[in-house]
Amino acid sequence: MKIVLVVVDTLRADHLGCYGYFRNTSPTIDQLAREGVLFLDAHATAIATGPAFTSIVTGLSPIHHGFYVTPFNIPNLVNFNDAIPTLAELIPKEKGYTTVAFDNLMSFLCPMKQLVRGFEYYINVSCRSNERGADLRGGRINSRLLPWIKQHAREDFFLFVHYWEPHTPYSQPEDYRHLFHHIPGNLSDLKVEKAPAGYSYVPGWGKVGELWESEKGDPPMSLDLYDGEIRYLDDLLKEVIETLKSMKILEETVIIVTSDHGEQLGQHGMYGHQGLNESVICIPLILWNPERFPQGKVIRGYVQQADIAPTILDLMGAEQFPHFDGESLIPLIMGEGNAREEIFVEDEEQRALLQGKWKYIRHYELGKDVLYNLQEDPVEIIDYSREYPQQLQVMSSRLHGWIKKNLNGSIDPLPEAIRRWRTEWKNFLGEPLPKEWTIFP
Repeated sequence: MKIVLVVVDTLRADHLGCYGYFRNTSPTIDQLAREGVLFLDAHATAIATGPAFTSIVTGLSPIHHGFYVTPFNIPNLVNFNDAIPTLAELIPKEKGYTTVAFDNLMSFLCPMKQLVRGFEYYINVSCRSNERGADLRGGRINSRLLPWIKQHAREDFFLFVHYWEPHTPYSQPEDYRHLFHHIPGNLSDLKVEKAPAGYSYVPGWGKVGELWESEKGDPPMSLDLYDGEIRYLDDLLKEVIETLKSMKILEETVIIVTSDHGEQLGQHGMYGHQGLNESVICIPLILWNPERFPQGKVIRGYVQQADIAPTILDLMGAEQFPHFDGESLIPLIMGEGNAREEIFVEDEEQRALLQGKWKYIRHYELGKDVLYNLQEDPVEIIDYSREYPQQLQVMSSRLHGWIKKNLNGSIDPLPEAIRRWRTEWKNFLGEPLPKEWTIFP
């Protein structure tokens, strides 16, 4: 068996056709969803890139793995416990899997050794180009990835590939920069829906009247370019699938497609991936192999990034697992048991609790609580905390209980991460982080 784990950076679930998007951004991914298993309510475990990837490879929440703040080469910020095993290290050696990663996070967000450990091959495509970090175009990844698949087609392998599209800066080939074109102020080409709370909104874009409708900044940012990047990524994935098929190994390959986080795209006054809004934490998760999984199955209920590592180990027949915050999704896929009724999400400033239609966010840096009703207010623009103080208290108490249980008497690492970030910023740059700034770089 082969397992291909594709993590697409900055990919919102609601910009894919299989999640209801109105543009044709993802024909290949949509086909995988039709033939595989689609998790409709998949969410990140951690935000942003460094913490999210760490949760993917450890099966843990930041409250356990400790990696809250992406270092961006600022020393003394990493708090990851090197004693924690990673997915590639946990793959049973007796199963004979070749392990390979196509990634450049180690050089871009150094030091992040947890993303390298355990791989027999760690191929940093940036080392052979002038592209660094998010500048790395997916075509260059495929130029190394596709030959590797052909050379190792007769082996069982675990292949991890990280595509940066659709992360900024948008650097897709020219043909993909003009696939989509929205005229600002004209809603005729958009899908407009009415929220129960009373406002009109465009799914994946935000509230009508507050849409990010034109290219702004340097480099330019627009939803047209974002969607074009997704289509480019989709075609890159098609090349991978065609290569597996040409080598006659597609049927024995499990393909998993997910992302580390989404993107605000102008919602909530931001364009990047700050915060714990659904636009950032709601991610795609698709498992494909018609020989192993039911075809066209759609699963509702919460699953998270931390479930990916135990799922892969379960597929490989691992008999012993370490402690995971996640759990294997295979029983759920096969109709045994139910998805979670609640989940917890963390970033370097906040924690969120989701229960059904309710979502509670505790912002530690600002000392602020917010309560959203996702059923009434899908774009998360209305704070219901004053209207429903009892619900706020219930969810606040539940979050506090979760923290207390997981800390088991130890110091909460999140406030400590905030303190260390401000301290190391000052030490590194010689001046304090402005008070009005959140700690997301």
